[in-house]
Amino acid sequence: MSAKRKITLSDVSRAAGVSLSSASMVLNARADVSFSQETVQKVRRAADALGYQAPIRRTKGRLPTRKAIVLVAPNIANAYYSSLIQAIQQAAEQHEFSTLIFTTYRDARKEEEILDMALALGAAGMVFTLMPQNMHRVEKINRKLPVVILGDRSVKSSVDTVDLNNYNAGRLIGRHMIELGHQHIAFITAMMNSANAIRLHRLQGVLDVYEQEIGCTVQVFTRDHSPQEEMISFDIEQRVGYELALKCLDEGKPVSGFVGVNDFIAYGVLDAIANKGFRVPEDYSVCGFNNLPSSRISHIGLTSVEHQTEARARTAFNILFERIKGNSTAGDAVRVEYRHLLLERRSTAPCQRDEGIEKERG
Repeated sequence: MSAKRKITLSDVSRAAGVSLSSASMVLNARADVSFSQETVQKVRRAADALGYQAPIRRTKGRLPTRKAIVLVAPNIANAYYSSLIQAIQQAAEQHEFSTLIFTTYRDARKEEEILDMALALGAAGMVFTLMPQNMHRVEKINRKLPVVILGDRSVKSSVDTVDLNNYNAGRLIGRHMIELGHQHIAFITAMMNSANAIRLHRLQGVLDVYEQEIGCTVQVFTRDHSPQEEMISFDIEQRVGYELALKCLDEGKPVSGFVGVNDFIAYGVLDAIANKGFRVPEDYSVCGFNNLPSSRISHIGLTSVEHQTEARARTAFNILFERIKGNSTAGDAVRVEYRHLLLERRSTAPCQRDEGIEKERG
């Protein structure tokens, strides 16, 4: 039986109907030249279909590209993602790996570009700190380039994942607020869509807890924003939290507590409550998710859900490292799930509001 012939750049150029030099420049993401979107797609699709793998380039005096891993995040302004990235970098440094950081701003097109660049650069592997939008393509790329996802238990894939059960995290917060006597709360969030499924799961967990309690309600306030808006604004989520909490307060909604879909949203809620002359937790209780370092500051003292961020990041790199070494294959997908921990701080307390007075305010 003859050995399988290696796919070359010439094969890709012929399949795409472009010149050899054009195929090379497209796959290497040359910044000094440009091609039509149609040409770029033809070349990339041909490369994927044929299973083309770019050769490893080694440059004197520099680490070979096979010693670099690609890290993908929606942004690095959010301390949750920057903490994940830094923890991965710490683990990578111990094994003499460099890291390349790419941000998507939740734009599916940027995600596609990053996948193409990871292949063209000959990266050793990839770690997604959020759920990919094109899981099918990530699964396909994972067959030739090791990929690990820091994801959510509800999403099924053939890619190695380090999971959280965000639905259970939502239930954890819901039970906490119910136990404190907060019968009516507001859930504040941004970008509630399939590309941000983690947020949907957190909300559903809260809703399911409240639906089991007679007379208890959850009012949802949400606002979408574009990838461009997220890119140009360093505090987009805090501003969304502020705007939506003000809306809730101005409408006189009968709530005694707020749940932010993450800590940054919750910071905006805290500012809105202070702006209206109310106090936390005397007038309103507030909690979030992710347990950012700033949430631990005594002046803020935000009740939040801890996701074991550093441990999850290290585990993600270790799984990737085993794939890179060849100790595991794409067909043996690993799934590791971490549990949540509720950290109660000064921002939540037993409900002190009189229901009748609250209705009059509304």
